[in-house]
Amino acid sequence: MKVRAKTSVVHFAELLRESLTELLKNDPLRMAGATAFFTTFALPPILVIIIQFLKLILDPDKVRSQLFRSLENIVGPEAVDQLVDVLLALRKLATNWWIIVGGFIFLLFVATTLFKIIKSSINQVWKVRPVHRLGFAKTMKSRLQSIAVILIAGLLFVIGLLAEGLQAFLGNYIFEVSPALSFYFNSTLNYITSIIIVTLWFTAVFRYLPDGKPEWRVAFAGGLLTAVLFNIGKIILHWLLSYSNINTVYGTSASIVLLLLFVFYSALILYYGAAFTKCWGVQTGHPIIPLPHAMHYRIMEAEVETKKAD
Repeated sequence: MKVRAKTSVVHFAELLRESLTELLKNDPLRMAGATAFFTTFALPPILVIIIQFLKLILDPDKVRSQLFRSLENIVGPEAVDQLVDVLLALRKLATNWWIIVGGFIFLLFVATTLFKIIKSSINQVWKVRPVHRLGFAKTMKSRLQSIAVILIAGLLFVIGLLAEGLQAFLGNYIFEVSPALSFYFNSTLNYITSIIIVTLWFTAVFRYLPDGKPEWRVAFAGGLLTAVLFNIGKIILHWLLSYSNINTVYGTSASIVLLLLFVFYSALILYYGAAFTKCWGVQTGHPIIPLPHAMHYRIMEAEVETKKAD
């Protein structure tokens, strides 16, 4: 049994190394940098879309407060304050109906373009691409898929709120029995809930966003690993917020720097998760299959001899 467990650990470590090698073939710093840069413009529109969607089923004030509180736990209050200022500025632009309609279409375009960048990057890692240039109908379908991914994030946020309510109920009960145990229970349940919700979202991204389609079990494995690494990043960023002197170095820009740093790390982890999903699929005999309009491709190196001028 011990030999089998040791073999499994070695095999998994080899798979992680292979995934890293696969990622490094695709210039991950460029992909993560582009994702982080564009997120600074796309994050406010994404928040607007999620808030407007959740207003249909929840109290708007509660949605905003809970959403900003969740972001504050990740990137700090200063970054959230700047996001709130941007959202308020967007709100002031809505002076009449045609500005509202045009503005909302623009927000949709900006938000979905971020996911277009993510889709293109995952396609690159998976070595899949459309056979032909997408027409208008396919392009609109791709944009709708991006909107669906955003709305899934909103639904998972609702699930998180429900889990938070259940946690508060159980936490109060356990606190009456053992106050010390209540703290560890809440911390553990918080981490498990975060892992589950983020895993589901990354699984949906790997399954539906790119032009390749992994099986559910393969997408879930990639989503789970990505979620674990994502939560480790949250802990590291929280430590940076608490103990580093980044405010002294960057001054008033420190909040934006931390936001970019977190998004950059998250993008790297997302693309590493995509590489792991690809390797896991091959290893388990369930490789990623291109969609009907797409195909696999392979990059080959070739030496070209050039004649020297006389």
